[in-house]
Amino acid sequence: MNTSTWNRLTVAAASLAVIAAFTPIQPAAGQIPVSGGHFRRALSSDPANLDPALTNTSRAIAVKMAIFDSLLRQNPKTLAIEPGAAEAWSVSGDGKILTFRLHRGIKFHHGREMTSDDVKYTIERTLTPQMASPFIRAFDRIVGAREFTAGQTREVSGISALDRYTVQITNSVVDSTFPLVFTGLFIVPKDEAERLGRDFGQRPIGSGPFIFVSWSRDSSLLLKENPDYWEGRPYISALEFRIIPDPATLQAEFETGRLDFILLEDPTYRRYADDPQWKPYVVEVAELFTRHMGMNTTKPPLNDVRVRQAINFAIDKATTVRTVLQDKAFVATGVFPPSLAAFDPSLRGYEYNPQRARELLAQAGFTSGFEMDLNGSSTPVAGRWLEVLQRYLADVGIRARIVQQDFGVMLDRAGKGELMTYVLSHGGGSNCVNYLGPFRSRNFGIAGNRMFYKNERVDALMDEAERTFDPRRQIQLCQEAERLVVADAPWFFWNYNKAALVHQPNVHGIVGNPLELDWIQMHKVWIQPRR
Repeated sequence: MNTSTWNRLTVAAASLAVIAAFTPIQPAAGQIPVSGGHFRRALSSDPANLDPALTNTSRAIAVKMAIFDSLLRQNPKTLAIEPGAAEAWSVSGDGKILTFRLHRGIKFHHGREMTSDDVKYTIERTLTPQMASPFIRAFDRIVGAREFTAGQTREVSGISALDRYTVQITNSVVDSTFPLVFTGLFIVPKDEAERLGRDFGQRPIGSGPFIFVSWSRDSSLLLKENPDYWEGRPYISALEFRIIPDPATLQAEFETGRLDFILLEDPTYRRYADDPQWKPYVVEVAELFTRHMGMNTTKPPLNDVRVRQAINFAIDKATTVRTVLQDKAFVATGVFPPSLAAFDPSLRGYEYNPQRARELLAQAGFTSGFEMDLNGSSTPVAGRWLEVLQRYLADVGIRARIVQQDFGVMLDRAGKGELMTYVLSHGGGSNCVNYLGPFRSRNFGIAGNRMFYKNERVDALMDEAERTFDPRRQIQLCQEAERLVVADAPWFFWNYNKAALVHQPNVHGIVGNPLELDWIQMHKVWIQPRR
């Protein structure tokens, strides 16, 4: 497959995307973007560090997007794969070899040009066992990657710098989702990463639109414009990430004009969305997260599909979204949220029907109901969610005992098969194959399938979808698999998160990203001077 063919496929995939609830504010007629200004946004806490190989938290990525370039990007509106540092890329006929051609003239912040050697080094650095990178699994299918990580070789045989601007990567399997990995591969300069070692994450050097200036922990992280950025000089001259953990302080700083935008959580969403002063400046998006209650399909009585279906019928999702989540969510009908290209609007899912729930429980032999644990994290918000679910389950005879624990402990215990249920938000990225990862039997346990769910037909459909590069066919396969999963009900399919932010009236160019709302292309944002 040549480059143009692959690019056409990504455009075709984009045309299938169903993007819901985007409301970015566009400049009024006649407005022209202006340069200058100090843009201030907030983080709830400091990132652990800013080394692309070491941090995968949302707040760290928001900063890294400003400092570094990735090989490929995803369009925030369509989620289509687009050029990044690589101006073009291609996939071989057998689907195993990816070839990337870099833009010429991309300069790192210390002045040296980016080359294919930097790309090769970035991947190999990630795979080095001493780095203990959370991204190792993303690249371990590259030919020679596991041998390199095990210390058996000095380089990854499947990564070749063909010339100064061309890098070729050979995968050991056919995986149509593999190009997505490179949307998160932030390229580091080999010379500076080696010179700084572990300090690189505290003094990062990239090639992105903003240059690292300073970091005062528990206070702020300051970047400045990169005047030599290869896509053009950013509009704003300085970008500051202020560390503000307290929600009340966050709102006060925004309303007094000392922050240019803030993310809106459930308690504050309606305050701004219903206020005529702020409503025009609220940006909303159906984020790629599905809130659910996972059910261990190997533990009685949840090993009976009728019991799992009964739980889905027992809870009034629409009412809980309206009253508990303050309308900051969309009712779930299945696995895929509406921002995903594979979203199936014809899928009805489970509507609230407590009588049907009681009938199914009776058919399963539980006319008097049963007892079970309802597990969630230890936060007050999670506690409120669990109490609501508990009341609905009690109405059909299921006596649920609320168990709250540390989030990490809950995930670990669920992955070991120790829990009957767990309440969680699943984010599977922008590809339907990855999004259905928790329902593949090869992913039992901590790999994501904490329900220990197995359906051989679902496995077969996902195997085929993973091998196909035809986006239409891939979506058809994913939707067929989703319908089977919904019928088997290993989850209580609750809601899709609605992410929202509010920005100052003089801020322009913010486009919500369904992957993470605050993953904003900051070099396209501009500030209109206040009068």
